[in-house]
Amino acid sequence: MFDSLMWQQIIVQFHFIRPLWLLVLIPFGIVIYLRWKQDSKNEWQEQLPKHLRSALTINDAGWKKQLPLKLLGVSMFVAIIVCAGPTWQREASPFGEDKAALLIVLDNSESMLQKDLAPNRLERSKQKIRDLIKQRQGGKTGLVVFSGSAHLAMPLTKDDSVFAPFLAAIQPDIMPVEGKNAETALPLIEPQLGAESVGTVLLITDGVNPATTDAFKSYFEKSRHQLLVLAAGNGDRASDNPMDLSSLKSLASKSNGSVVEVTIDDSDIKTLNSKIERHMQLNNESAMPWKDMGYFLLFPVSLLMLSWFRKGWLVKWCLVALIVFPSFYSTPTYAETVSLKAKTNEPVKEVTAWDKTTQWWMDLWLTPDQQGQWYFDKFEYLMAAKHYQDPLKKGIAYYYAGEYKLAHSAFLQVKTNLGIFNAANSLARQREYLAARDVYQLLLERDLESELKEKVENNLSIMQGIVDEVNRMSESQKGSTDGPEESFELGDDKPKTGDGADEKVDSALMKEEKLNANEILGSQELADKWLRRVEADPKYFLRAKFQLQLRAQSSGSQSSVSGSENSGEGK
Repeated sequence: MFDSLMWQQIIVQFHFIRPLWLLVLIPFGIVIYLRWKQDSKNEWQEQLPKHLRSALTINDAGWKKQLPLKLLGVSMFVAIIVCAGPTWQREASPFGEDKAALLIVLDNSESMLQKDLAPNRLERSKQKIRDLIKQRQGGKTGLVVFSGSAHLAMPLTKDDSVFAPFLAAIQPDIMPVEGKNAETALPLIEPQLGAESVGTVLLITDGVNPATTDAFKSYFEKSRHQLLVLAAGNGDRASDNPMDLSSLKSLASKSNGSVVEVTIDDSDIKTLNSKIERHMQLNNESAMPWKDMGYFLLFPVSLLMLSWFRKGWLVKWCLVALIVFPSFYSTPTYAETVSLKAKTNEPVKEVTAWDKTTQWWMDLWLTPDQQGQWYFDKFEYLMAAKHYQDPLKKGIAYYYAGEYKLAHSAFLQVKTNLGIFNAANSLARQREYLAARDVYQLLLERDLESELKEKVENNLSIMQGIVDEVNRMSESQKGSTDGPEESFELGDDKPKTGDGADEKVDSALMKEEKLNANEILGSQELADKWLRRVEADPKYFLRAKFQLQLRAQSSGSQSSVSGSENSGEGK
């Protein structure tokens, strides 16, 4: 059932892809009118008196009068509308670039440890975040946490396996500054979502102060992003620090956003996900083609045309031939077992005689690319890739199926800038970040269209950001390898050994290992080792990272103050 936002989208964006086809309605209307007048003109009947005409004629009356002509007129009118291509929405991007981006701003202050939501507000909020990420199915999601200061915990990513351990490590004790200042997260939004793109900011908190409300109001009055607020708390249960729902509603109202309260089921997650996707659809300005919605009208046209097989309307033998002709061809009645597991990891599929008959019927009426599109629309991407002959479409189908190596091979056959760009995307999906970055850099040296160049630059910045983030995380290992800030005394100055022979450790193995991004991403062994070090204790890593971010923010603000003072002295 359409809601108000869907009807708004249809009304605002409705148009015809091929509007010149509507000109056919003019001669078509003239022909129908003349035919109607001709069929209605019976001169000999006009000579009879009216009371005898009805008794001596057997012509249909009322709706049945000239019924074949009426049905022909309706069906042809609908067919012309189909040819004109009615539409009100764009095609989905084959690589998910148009998937709505989401930046979660999570309250990590002490009040989030209240237990009016079991086990506490913070843990329930993290559970809701996991459910939302799972329901978004591949959308880019980033995480910012705040208390007295705000910090980027995870940049926009589609990799849930990377996101999950850092989300689990969020606790108030890792924050460098205590407090509850959500407005400190506002400067972190644009670097993640971008000023020109369309995204959603999800604020999860149990209350805000008036300064926060004013700051969010000023920001979202000028921003294209949407604000959603998830109220973390339960007003029906007593708490030492109750949730301030009225302040959250005031903030959402002044920021053109909306508030969703936490529920015991997943209705709050479904509401949030619907609002996120709908905001992207209503504000989508991508270069993707418009989706032709006229194909759905072919079904009523087909039903109307079936009436022409009635006796006296059309030659009934057409239907007989349509049914009898396939019977002259007999397919083998044996079953054949084939395995696609070697390349696609799909389970063994049995090809029966019915499958062969279906394939023969499709070969009779559809080209291989049309068959591939039919399977693609049914979300059977591997079968679509098998039928496609166009390497670009074949690569897209493999990409959707998650077979990125096969997609990369198919895209390399396109021999165009778009093919190379898609091949680089396939490399990025395989976590070949360095190779993908190099391909994007080579593409920028070519003469690209403005739209494609913008996408290449965007993806290049993402790849470079990943490499830089790896470098920063590797650098931070130097401060985190000492482990937790506890010490355990052994009781004397001599080292302890096992009961067997004394253990001798090579001093070279005790040296700190410091790796850069090129070394980490260039070797699978080093990458796995580095990831184990990062995942070993993400809590301490985040604590060190937030301290570094706070120092960078402080030094930046001091530099700007010094610059202002120097400029004042020079005046």
